Amino acid sequence: MNKIGEILDVYKSVCREFDINQLHSYIVKNSIIIMSWGFNRPSIIIPSKCYRFSVRGNHHKGYVYIVLNFMDTFTIYYTNTHNVIKKISNDVYIFDILRILDEDIEKVNEYNF
Repeated sequence: MNKIGEILDVYKSVCREFDINQLHSYIVKNSIIIMSWGFNRPSIIIPSKCYRFSVRGNHHKGYVYIVLNFMDTFTIYYTNTHNVIKKISNDVYIFDILRILDEDIEKVNEYNF
């Protein structure tokens, strides 16, 4: 299992297959939110198993990896540009994924939306 402070081994973190294109579409349809993250370079790291993009937010700058775990919830790994894990969000449901990504990448309490 990958731990904070270690270099992310994506092959150890992947579990189940999922439709990465569907997840990508769900994320990018909220373009106002992801623009504030500095979202760029989305890519499929392992086909049907690992999605990655880079961000330049208030709280996190680096890569974000998303994988589907055995309980049909997502695990999100936040790494620096050298793939050292800075934070892990476990058991994220699809309907919570944008809120959790925004809170971990960019959101500041003073924002009023």
